[in-house]
Amino acid sequence: MLRLPSIFAPRVMREVVAIAKSSNLHGNLTSGIRVPHVCLRLGAKTMSNSSKSSAVDTRLVYRLLISLSTCLLLNVPVLAQEGNPTPRWEQTIQVFERRDSEEMPPTGAILFVGSSSIVFWRSLAEDMEPLQVINRGFGGSQMFELNMYRDRIVTPYKPRAIVIYEGDNDVAAGKTHDEIMNEYKDFISHIDKTLPEADICIIAVKPSIRREQMWPEMAHVNDSLRTLAESRDDMCYFDIAAPMQEGDAFVRADLFVGDGLHLNAEGYKVWTDVIKPVLMAKYGDEVVDEN
Repeated sequence: MLRLPSIFAPRVMREVVAIAKSSNLHGNLTSGIRVPHVCLRLGAKTMSNSSKSSAVDTRLVYRLLISLSTCLLLNVPVLAQEGNPTPRWEQTIQVFERRDSEEMPPTGAILFVGSSSIVFWRSLAEDMEPLQVINRGFGGSQMFELNMYRDRIVTPYKPRAIVIYEGDNDVAAGKTHDEIMNEYKDFISHIDKTLPEADICIIAVKPSIRREQMWPEMAHVNDSLRTLAESRDDMCYFDIAAPMQEGDAFVRADLFVGDGLHLNAEGYKVWTDVIKPVLMAKYGDEVVDEN
């Protein structure tokens, strides 16, 4: 870790704090900004693209810090964990556990896990009927955090299948393709040992208006996720990206809420049209048998 001296920060901090307030991260920032290595890689790329001069001027530092701000904000809660034994999503996971203690979801259901695109899928149960589903999306999570909580919000349910959406925030936080894929492989290896009868399905990282510039890396991750899923009979891959990119624009703007990142009802309809037929073909007979 590096600590950038606060003399570089005044104007940048005003902008970063403004973003932090809108992201519920205000209070985690200090006058000295601690930057994780994934963000330093992003910063190095910015430096190389910005100037060939060996002299470091304030304008270059300003541009560099602005380019790091998004990456920094995505990692601030993670950094807080270094000196704090309570991870950032612990309260959310405890809410799930309290609900489970009151009424445990049925075994053999289809478990959807992942980041905010799963959290905000409010119509998931209705969209997937008659399949039984469980929604355990949490915050703006990354794949390593799903691994952190897998024995609390995955394995206890003994699901028939696990549908994962992660990778979106990972790329935005500066994680490399290999880091993301290693986390996925670790998760799959764990499920092979603990839930050998469970299938695993992966939802492609979605294109979005806000993260258009990150799409090349996201597409690279998607290519590897598809290859991984197609290498096994107990896995499947949902390519939700292709129908989201129909038309002349990079991505269909009518699929998003105002932030240009999260899906609206029409966006989730596109996802449902891709995902449900596959799940019904694989597990629909089991629903009929139960009835």
